[in-house]
Amino acid sequence: MENIYWVQEWAKVRRDEVVRLPNSFQVHHIFLKHMSKEEFVSAFKEVWEIFTKIYGDIAKLPEKFGMPLHKILDYKYSTKEARASRTAPYGPVKILYNLLISGEIHNEAIMVDVKKFKQLNDVKNTSVIFERLSDYGFYFEGLKGYKFASENIYMSHPDNAQILTILKLMADKAYVTNRINDFLSCHYKLFQEDMNTVNYGHGVDMIADKMHTKQEKVFIYAMDATLREMGYYAGVRESNEGPGYAYYSKESEIRKKGPYHYLMSSNKTKLLLYLRIRNVSKCIEYIKQCPNSVKQIFLWSDTECINREKGNCIHGQEYKIDDNTYWRCGCCSAHFYFKPNISDIQHYIKLVQLGLNK
Repeated sequence: MENIYWVQEWAKVRRDEVVRLPNSFQVHHIFLKHMSKEEFVSAFKEVWEIFTKIYGDIAKLPEKFGMPLHKILDYKYSTKEARASRTAPYGPVKILYNLLISGEIHNEAIMVDVKKFKQLNDVKNTSVIFERLSDYGFYFEGLKGYKFASENIYMSHPDNAQILTILKLMADKAYVTNRINDFLSCHYKLFQEDMNTVNYGHGVDMIADKMHTKQEKVFIYAMDATLREMGYYAGVRESNEGPGYAYYSKESEIRKKGPYHYLMSSNKTKLLLYLRIRNVSKCIEYIKQCPNSVKQIFLWSDTECINREKGNCIHGQEYKIDDNTYWRCGCCSAHFYFKPNISDIQHYIKLVQLGLNK
């Protein structure tokens, strides 16, 4: 289905960012007080399906969820309307999170303190979203026309009360450890350690966990190991499309967000590798000896650069390969980025070594 509105595009991204479930995963014993490991995993899979379906349904019918309907053809990527559409799909799940941390479980339901919820909640169209949440098995008492009618409301999930227990545990853990993004993406690793501990998402796993394929995950850990062995320092490098992990020659560059040599990025849950090649002319002879998978990195040109259109782009590079001229923009990132192959890692290293300096 073609996206008409920005929010549809980003809802699909949020759906894809729901962390893929492995065949098995660890659950700390503190979360198993009210059910067995098997029951926990089964209920969590249902939660995972709910999150995936919410984001997917927003992509199909955004107006049904009260989403901002800003058309892609009417608003450029950088406009405030397009930017607002990036986070809007989180709305229903954020409301669910705010309900959960504003209440406590009583008789298989969450008794929500409405005053506390209102203090926490910044999502608009709550009544519309309450109605939509009922489509996923949630039942509310204390609402009138899906609007608050008392100081406390009760939220339950009659089809499977264990779903509510899982959600409450997940929300509380995310709140205590400041990992709301892991709640929004239904990250199973929230349950690995006790309620106050998170020993993941501090390194390159933050990229690997976004991937959908084993091939991408294997590359990420292999590339990271290679660069670490070479003495590189690494740090987080965020973008609108997803988290990135950048590699620097100096540790001080991490804090300053200086020029990285390499960057692995989750681009809407697809892996991209960026190489800092400032002078591609120094790489031409080597490129000619490389396998086709490496040559293809350099055999296309960028077409959109506002600075170039204005005649004042100072970061672009023009170069020739086999009598063909190519041009690449470097205004916003390293010039060369692509879907990497694990068999080509040593070529990527050599290319940066050859072309890093002007």
